[in-house]
Amino acid sequence: MQKTVVITGAGRDRVGIVAELADFLFKLGCNLLDSSMTLLRGEFALILMTTLPEDLTVDDLRSQLSKVQEKLQLHFSVRELAAEEMAEQETANFQYIISVYGADKPGIVSGVTSKLAELKMNITDVQTKSVKGEYGKEIFVMMLELSSSIDLMSSALQEQLSAFGANMGVNITVRELEVMEL
Repeated sequence: MQKTVVITGAGRDRVGIVAELADFLFKLGCNLLDSSMTLLRGEFALILMTTLPEDLTVDDLRSQLSKVQEKLQLHFSVRELAAEEMAEQETANFQYIISVYGADKPGIVSGVTSKLAELKMNITDVQTKSVKGEYGKEIFVMMLELSSSIDLMSSALQEQLSAFGANMGVNITVRELEVMEL
């Protein structure tokens, strides 16, 4: 039976990490399914979902990764997925991009994500960044991808999120995510 694992890794960024790791996994016979990799102020982070060839155990993969950790300058974690975790997720009826902008202060991520959870919105991706705005003031920017069975584009929910954002001192905008079929 084919095993599927999630590999997470983080470390100082440098040119070539993705190529070297992809080549390393390819030479082991792994097949990359899904991945997300990003750079955060000089720190590189990744999460990969991959299938293992029949002759490679999860412990073998951990052992092989431990041998290249120093070369890649990344620290890895490996977790095998159970069969039910691999089942296709039900696709939500609605997908959105939410943008949050405002003066940088503690509690924005906590407040906005708690409100979205209250509204039964599933967050599928989050990116945050502090940038210098006018007059050198720090501006907080957060982009979220969401899925839901609820139509968030309804005026009542739009108004509710706008009012919530105003109470937090941030601007929240919502737009539908255009999904391109491959």
